[in-house]
Amino acid sequence: MRSPCPVCALAASRIRDIRSRKESQTRAVTIKVPYILLGVAPGIIWLTYCFIVNRRETRSFESVLRVFLWSASFTFPTSLLEQALNATIIKPTIQETFVSSFLMIAPLEEFFKLLAVWVGAYRRSDFRSPVDGMTYAVTAALGFVVVENAMYILRLGPSIMWSRLAYATPAHILFSCMWGYSLGMARFVPSGEIFLVFRGFAFAVLFHGAYNILVALAPEQAKITLAPYMVFLLVIAILLFRRLLHASPYSDLGNALLIICPGCEAFVPESLPRCSRCGFDLSEPDVDSQRFCWKCRHQVSRLATRCPRCYVRLRPGTTRRSLADLDDKVEFEDFS
Repeated sequence: MRSPCPVCALAASRIRDIRSRKESQTRAVTIKVPYILLGVAPGIIWLTYCFIVNRRETRSFESVLRVFLWSASFTFPTSLLEQALNATIIKPTIQETFVSSFLMIAPLEEFFKLLAVWVGAYRRSDFRSPVDGMTYAVTAALGFVVVENAMYILRLGPSIMWSRLAYATPAHILFSCMWGYSLGMARFVPSGEIFLVFRGFAFAVLFHGAYNILVALAPEQAKITLAPYMVFLLVIAILLFRRLLHASPYSDLGNALLIICPGCEAFVPESLPRCSRCGFDLSEPDVDSQRFCWKCRHQVSRLATRCPRCYVRLRPGTTRRSLADLDDKVEFEDFS
């Protein structure tokens, strides 16, 4: 009986090794796919919620989706910069840990999330209320974190997913609420805009860096030490959200109809002679411009006395006077 060729036996052994390696890699990817989908689930849920709610609001879903995609795409340059700077949470010394957390990781990630809102929605007409600042900030945080979750699961395995969902995902949202509040306030002030945005950004970096320090100092006890810290951040975010609601320029307008300022595209009462935000002259409003309910922002007719959606009473301001003046002018011109 002839003995097998050594070269053929070696080749067959290599082929079996390659096949087994590919099968194991395929099984690993197959196992990770459900966890990756679970990791991106918060972003999908948020987008679904915005799609349902925004059909009843003046804020378009396209703007929310635009901010989400911008932030998701910014995850990759952020990761590349962190790798180039060797910015990791755990360092050999406490000094290096502080530098990496407060001067590298936190500023980079918060900057790119803020940049997504700045280029995606801040200067657009859909940004019409202070609360929109926090809405877009949450959107940017989720766009960023879903891609980051997928990257962590691919790199470290499915076991990291639960800590990402329980801690990192809500933490990114709470960090972004700090500068989201500042964006909402800055969008509707005549001056000091950059200072307000920078102040919120600085607080977000501070809280983000402190989060990283808690993880770096005691990784094994991080699940315990982070819980009260997350509650603390949640309380701050709720208080800021309530302040945005009270700071809304539409909270004390009574039952006046609203128009969109041609200068800054913010809601203003049609009875005002000038826009309270940008000072645009509204003494001669366009009679054909759209009117909105002061409470639910639903578009209404220019002579409506009640909102067809929320049924609150509406008080037409300059609309009827402008129409009357226009009718008198037309009659005078026809008569002459």
